[in-house]
Amino acid sequence: MTYIVMIALGVLVNFIIYLSFGSLITMGIGKKHRGSSCPILLSAVIGFFLYYCVFFAVCLPPMKYYRPLSMLTKIWVPTVLVVVAASLLLNGKAWIKGFGKWVDRIRNKPALVLLIIIPVIIQVVLVSCTYNFTLDAAYYVANVATSVETDMMNVYDPFTGAWQDHYEMRYFFATYQIQDAVVCQLTGIPALIWTKSVMAVTVIILTNIVYYMIAGEMFMHVPFISGPGDEEAETKSGYSHVGYVRNNEFAIPVMMIFMLVVNLTFITIYTSSLFLLTRTYEGKAIVGNLAIITVFYLFIRMNDESIQERAWLITFIVCFGAATISSSANMLLPVELTVLFIPIIIRKKSFSMLPKYIACVIPGVVFSLIFVLYVKGYFVWYTFPK
Repeated sequence: MTYIVMIALGVLVNFIIYLSFGSLITMGIGKKHRGSSCPILLSAVIGFFLYYCVFFAVCLPPMKYYRPLSMLTKIWVPTVLVVVAASLLLNGKAWIKGFGKWVDRIRNKPALVLLIIIPVIIQVVLVSCTYNFTLDAAYYVANVATSVETDMMNVYDPFTGAWQDHYEMRYFFATYQIQDAVVCQLTGIPALIWTKSVMAVTVIILTNIVYYMIAGEMFMHVPFISGPGDEEAETKSGYSHVGYVRNNEFAIPVMMIFMLVVNLTFITIYTSSLFLLTRTYEGKAIVGNLAIITVFYLFIRMNDESIQERAWLITFIVCFGAATISSSANMLLPVELTVLFIPIIIRKKSFSMLPKYIACVIPGVVFSLIFVLYVKGYFVWYTFPK
């Protein structure tokens, strides 16, 4: 029971922090078109990636210059408290308004909300109880535990405990596990509980939030063929005899249920579903599920020219944040960005979007180039002062 309460509180605190970070970016987005100055769900998802962007910037100098983990903890905790306080002052009313809308929705349509929540609960139970014995899983948990016990960052081999004389570039920029170590050192929560349960549950909920947002865009705002007379729809779409689905909420839980079925049945070697449900707390699972579908959601939003406010800034945050979580993002996200956004640029002949697309690709390309230079022996960063 103690661990259950610990997990629940950990997940709750995570979402408060992510909402605080994300609200600073999403504040005012959608005020004109969506009627909300601080979208709660979008803020939480974007806040997750922004949190790791900021943590990366704070973590890198102490780690590079062989400083202890406790030093990073003393720097990071005040940083988070300042952000949470500032966001609360700026967005507190918007939060209350947003949560109030959700309370009203639960009261008015409890069956619909229950159908949405049940698939999420099933996945939360599965990831909390799944037995994972892979070497990668052992590495990530051991890295957190080793960092806490030695009060250093990426200096000792998690498998053997042996000192490494130089930093391994494959993991150096992926500071996701170092953040876990900071939390474990600060709170005393065991590394296995935090990584395997708290962060796994957090990632599952965030992933399903993006599923929900994608379903909302696909089924609540998509055009459909209709009879003449819908002048408002014709004006928005540019086509005659086109309307908009305005009350198709039942499609959202259907999609959520189908996504659960897909994730349960598509578990073969190295699929995103396998990583989501059995290796949830690993960086590759976050990139292969949460980051990729978030970019896809932003791609859907950018297809509607009326709701592109800060969309490219948010896309950059997702891409950069994902690169600081796992080096897998350095390859996956530039490819996804190219496949999705180059056709938009060509189709709309909006070449002003090209520099924004390049900016989003840069983090992955730069980190990949650094890794290649390291592998070829052009440089090495030692784990001790020289």
